[in-house]
Amino acid sequence: MYSFYEYLTFFVIYSFLGWCAEVIFNAINTGHFVNRGFLSGPVCPIYGFGMVIVVFCLTPLQDNWLLLFFGSMVLTSVLELITGYVLKKAFHTSWWDYSDQPFNIGGYICLRFSILWGLGCVMVMDLIHPAITRFVRWIPVPAGEIIVGICLFFFACDFYVTVAGILKFNRRLKRLEEVSNLMHELSEDIGSGLAEGALKLAETGEKLRESSSQWKAEAEQKREMFRDTIEAKQEQMHLSAEQRKQSILESLEEKKARLAQLSQEYERTLQEKMPVRLLKAFPNARSERYNEAMEKIREKISAKKKKTDQEK
Repeated sequence: MYSFYEYLTFFVIYSFLGWCAEVIFNAINTGHFVNRGFLSGPVCPIYGFGMVIVVFCLTPLQDNWLLLFFGSMVLTSVLELITGYVLKKAFHTSWWDYSDQPFNIGGYICLRFSILWGLGCVMVMDLIHPAITRFVRWIPVPAGEIIVGICLFFFACDFYVTVAGILKFNRRLKRLEEVSNLMHELSEDIGSGLAEGALKLAETGEKLRESSSQWKAEAEQKREMFRDTIEAKQEQMHLSAEQRKQSILESLEEKKARLAQLSQEYERTLQEKMPVRLLKAFPNARSERYNEAMEKIREKISAKKKKTDQEK
């Protein structure tokens, strides 16, 4: 059996080793370094929690590889499922997605990675954990407690900063989505306004021509008697058409100015510092509410990266 202090130490060590494994796995797949942790520091707490649970529950089965494999596969998969669900509900974002993998559950877990977790835990429990246990017990407990306490303090600070950054990021996504919707509505208004204005002006022109023809026909019969009335009516019709045209143009100009203002705000928001690290660490992350805005930011990051690569 292990003491509470030893479990905390295992958590810190395996959080770091899990981060190392993620970085190596990603480097092999992509050819470059990416900080794959949810936190900014070199830790993946889910690995720490996972191994502590496996050590706590399955140490008595350590010599039975088959039971250890299936037990580890189930425990780590349940942990990953719960973690993915909680993160999605808390931040309205799916940070990883196995929907394209066969035998997945909600995109949170899939058979392929569950098997890998099981195999990894068997290897760790058989080859690595005994050495880590000896190392932990070699460190004097007072010194170890101080080191673990410092590590956990930095974990907590990192977690707080990360959560605050994600919440701020979500507010920016919300504003981007709102501005984008307003821009779309204004574009629709401008287009429909142009069409409606053109139709009204055409209709007014047609009425004006019909009225002019009618008045001219009557004027031929009673030219002197109704000359002033006809001219006044024609002038009134022309004035009304000009006023309507001016009103439509002023309304369109106001909407165009508002659209330009919103476009500038949209670009400014895109230019603000975003949690690029998290989007790189979780390339399949999807926002439950503002995914369109998130994709725009991802496109901006990709374009900036291409430009940087071309300049090198």
